Amino acid sequence: MVVLVTIWTNTVGPSGVYAILSEPSVVRTPETSFSHLKQVGYPWKPQYLHLHYPGLPSPLRVHYIDEGSRQAKETLLLLHGTPAWSYLYRFMIPVFVQAQYRVVALDNIGFGRSDKLTDPASYSHDLHVETVRLVVQSLDLKGITAVLHDLGGPTGVSALRRDPERYRRVVLLNTWLPQGDVLTRPFEHVAYLAWRTLVTVLGRHTPIQTVFKVATGATSSAVSLGYGAPYPSYLYTAGPAFWPLMVPLTPDDPVAREMKASAAFLQRWEGEALVGYSDREVFTLAGRSLLLHVLPQACDVQIEDAGHFLQEDQGPSVALIIKEFIEGRCVATRRQA
Repeated sequence: MVVLVTIWTNTVGPSGVYAILSEPSVVRTPETSFSHLKQVGYPWKPQYLHLHYPGLPSPLRVHYIDEGSRQAKETLLLLHGTPAWSYLYRFMIPVFVQAQYRVVALDNIGFGRSDKLTDPASYSHDLHVETVRLVVQSLDLKGITAVLHDLGGPTGVSALRRDPERYRRVVLLNTWLPQGDVLTRPFEHVAYLAWRTLVTVLGRHTPIQTVFKVATGATSSAVSLGYGAPYPSYLYTAGPAFWPLMVPLTPDDPVAREMKASAAFLQRWEGEALVGYSDREVFTLAGRSLLLHVLPQACDVQIEDAGHFLQEDQGPSVALIIKEFIEGRCVATRRQA
């Protein structure tokens, strides 16, 4: 049973008067929605954890895949942003497995095959951080190389800061640690502000498949059967629609304070780091200078011929860059042949 509490919403009925409808507070995408994943490049066996969250009366089911040997010399943790899910890494996972690494890729609450809260107010930065922390602890992952993309960056760094002894390296791809300066530096954040405006207006009706059609070179089947699979209706889209609204606009926002603490932590952290941005990135590019400032030891990489979703555009090449970084070589740039 995945329903926690019933949320009551108003809608206009056939007679023109308001009718009260109820929707579950938690939904789970039907398995039939994922029946075509293998044919669009995602053949891995789904695995699940039932995790208990502070303030929620019932556990939530979190999906992850876990490939490679448990005794592998390296463990990679792949974190997505919005509106993606672990499907985004399908071109990179085979490269890592072939390198004999263990690969764990999870879906945050509200995304992919994980449970989805229907009330936007139920989502928070802390919820996503707690998901990562609980998965890492439940699987007892150690010596982690965290691969973080988009808003998986703020989430992953916060999780790293809470359990630093479990992490060996961090890879930051087209991401940022927003400091609450969006409104004071609007010209640096034009793309993000446009995206924020879109999801503010459309909410749970944000067209997720259209995002990937416009922003990537993904095939139509990958878009509809892959990226769009978890979201059969608006009832399932609160997570991707409202995660962008968690980006702090002002320095007094609690998330801005958390990101300042995360930046300070990275400046003290002695682990290895890679900072990679694609040549066509627009959403998070303003955050690059801060990451390189707090991580002066980082391998600084540019990925050519790629947009924001560089895993989709240059996935195998990005995976090879990360593999070489793990093996002690920093490749300044690489383009997929």
